[in-house]
Amino acid sequence: MKNLLLGICVALCVISCGAVEQPPADQILKMVQTKLPSDPIKLVGSLKVRTRNGFTKSNLPVEMKLNWGADPATAFYQIDKEALTITWQNGEPTYDFSNPRNTPTSEILGTGLTWADLSFSMLWWPDSKLVGEEKKINREAYVVDIPMPGSENIMRLWIEKYMGMVLEAQTLDKKEKQLRRMKIKSIKKMDGMWVAKDLEVLDKKTGNKATLQISDLEWMPKKPTAAAFDAAASINQLTVDLYRQTAEQKGNLFLSPFSISTALAMVYGGARGETDQQMNTTLHYGGQGATHPSFSHLRKSLNAIQKKGQVQLNVANSLWPQVDYAFLSDYLGLTKEFYGVEIEPVDFKRETEAARLRINNWVEAKTNDKIKDLLEQGSLTTDTRLVLANAIYFKGNWASQFKKEATHNAPFTLPAGTEVQVPMMVQTDDVNIAWAENFQALELPYAGDDLSMIVLLPNDKNGMADLEKTLSAAMLEGLQFNKQEVMVQLPKFKFEWKFELSKTLKAMGMPIAFSNQADFSGMDGSKGLALDFVIHQAFVEVNEEGTAAAAATAVGIRATSMPPQFTADHPFLFLIRDNSTGTILFIGRVADPSA
Repeated sequence: MKNLLLGICVALCVISCGAVEQPPADQILKMVQTKLPSDPIKLVGSLKVRTRNGFTKSNLPVEMKLNWGADPATAFYQIDKEALTITWQNGEPTYDFSNPRNTPTSEILGTGLTWADLSFSMLWWPDSKLVGEEKKINREAYVVDIPMPGSENIMRLWIEKYMGMVLEAQTLDKKEKQLRRMKIKSIKKMDGMWVAKDLEVLDKKTGNKATLQISDLEWMPKKPTAAAFDAAASINQLTVDLYRQTAEQKGNLFLSPFSISTALAMVYGGARGETDQQMNTTLHYGGQGATHPSFSHLRKSLNAIQKKGQVQLNVANSLWPQVDYAFLSDYLGLTKEFYGVEIEPVDFKRETEAARLRINNWVEAKTNDKIKDLLEQGSLTTDTRLVLANAIYFKGNWASQFKKEATHNAPFTLPAGTEVQVPMMVQTDDVNIAWAENFQALELPYAGDDLSMIVLLPNDKNGMADLEKTLSAAMLEGLQFNKQEVMVQLPKFKFEWKFELSKTLKAMGMPIAFSNQADFSGMDGSKGLALDFVIHQAFVEVNEEGTAAAAATAVGIRATSMPPQFTADHPFLFLIRDNSTGTILFIGRVADPSA
């Protein structure tokens, strides 16, 4: 072997479902909401009314300003000189009419179109009912009845099952007699968004037809945010959170917060409602709109390091969906666009064991055979619907190499106070070193200087607990390194770590994702999915093989004039980070190099 360090890490999320049930109406209507654009838009057009005999009765200008991503969500509708502003707070609408005589069921200037017709895409009232499933324009659709406020009438919507588009809306009286019918006649892509260009409303009583024609869409500027979302900062904060949760375990520890955060970011892309909120807060994401592009940028930045050829740094993502389960094309498209996933359909229902072996083989291939049997027998069931996996493989040589012949056995003090003999690598070189109140920090760069290992060594041999208590993203970012000649003594070590993270993530603040109340409707349009488990496995080996640096020879030559020493002869922490973005790819604790 000619590597100094191998870091392989896999984060894997499994999503399962119970018995497939018909979703409740409010869930379907909320699915419609997830399809609405989060950025503000303005639509302009005209409302034309033709009488039963074909004469044009009116032709009125229309303007809509829709900001469904605001808090609270708002929509402004203006027809000629009359307007309506609707605000939704906790799903409940508040109406503000320019004409105080108007109500939601009022006709707009005698056109036959009501304000409720115009704002149908944001209506989901209590007591809504799913009344059936039919086809409209050869598309499968849910049929949902919505009570209309201030009236005994109901609005019946035909909602496309997977994309959430409302294909038709009818206003019915209490005896289910049709009063009005609104249907989409044509759609058009305007500035990257599909818009119902022509809506036709037929008034059964008068026979008049009102056609709402949208002629233009404009994306409006959003209010500036305090700061742009940074995936690196998000991962680094999660690093500290995860380490604190797992540090209670005794012994060596090693994990990749980058891998865990990336795998869960793919899951987060399908989260909605409170599930979305808990994951966003716990994992330090930046909302659906900002999180995925930032992770995509970081992935491409790491791939660029691999292309330089100085080190090996492979990042791979994959989705393994149930072959006959209808995941939304929007969700699959998101994972492809931002995470570069490989999508491999499998049959968990009939070939559970074969699916497990296929996923394990993929992991082995992406980690150069270092991670084997990630999924143990019985970990997948016939209820599994999706497995998401992230694998990261790192192999790099020190920029300044240790001499193998300088390695010697030396004592290492264990947490219990006893000593073991371990192979200790030694070299003297100009390196970056920092001193804090209770620890020293050493930076050891890898070939190419794109990546470095940061070693945090407590001043006190029993100081690991105090160091772990003070560990924070700000502390790591604030280290002030100075380059000087230092004698470095670092033990060789090699170990593997595997952990199931469900309890950890629940304790950190996202329990709903693992419960029956989970909402991953962004994946399939329903609330029938929940996280089953999150498995993380990592392998690390640090040695002097493949390194050859003159500085290591200086250990004996400079024996009479000793430089400052960095002697890692007791438990220490270490990080592997990307220097350009500051992203922590791995974090570990060496409690016993001989273990």
